[in-house]
Amino acid sequence: MAIDVKKMLAEALLQCCEKQSLESVTIKDLLVATGISRQTFYNHFLDKNDLIQYVYDTYIVPDFDGKQAQMDFYESLLKTFQNIQKYHRFMKQACMMEGQNCLKDHIYTHCRDFDLKWHQALYGDVPMPEALRFATIYHATASSSMTLSWILSDMPVSCEEICQMIVEMRNLGMDHLFKDSANQENPYKKVDKKG
Repeated sequence: MAIDVKKMLAEALLQCCEKQSLESVTIKDLLVATGISRQTFYNHFLDKNDLIQYVYDTYIVPDFDGKQAQMDFYESLLKTFQNIQKYHRFMKQACMMEGQNCLKDHIYTHCRDFDLKWHQALYGDVPMPEALRFATIYHATASSSMTLSWILSDMPVSCEEICQMIVEMRNLGMDHLFKDSANQENPYKKVDKKG
């Protein structure tokens, strides 16, 4: 059985984060915890921030990998917020870190890029109209900002409540924007009634 080096390093990072601040965790700490060589670490990750982004992509937002056009947005978003809650200590500390390649920037970019690809796939073979593109970027920015606020303010509302609010806001105006799409279906309408 092959060793999953990325997963080993991710698990080590999460474990170290339980004992010390994420900012103080060094590559050396991870190497000691896993027995992995420095060269092997750098064969898989550019730096600690790259590893933090890997943890986010695989442990927090696995449903938002862009591999499926048909998805229940609410359910996938709810799973994401439950994962954030499970790894809250890590997520809060990672979102407080600034600088190049930081998680806050990655969250926004990931959300924007996913939404643009997903909406285009749902829209069909013709390019989505500029109004839908604008709304998609707007909602990705707002969703990312609200998610960061929720994390940094220690989750003042439940996972279900924050998901419902985000989906309700994303639903606004989408009937009109998706009316000329291949399936003419607003991807948020079917999930707006949850809660």
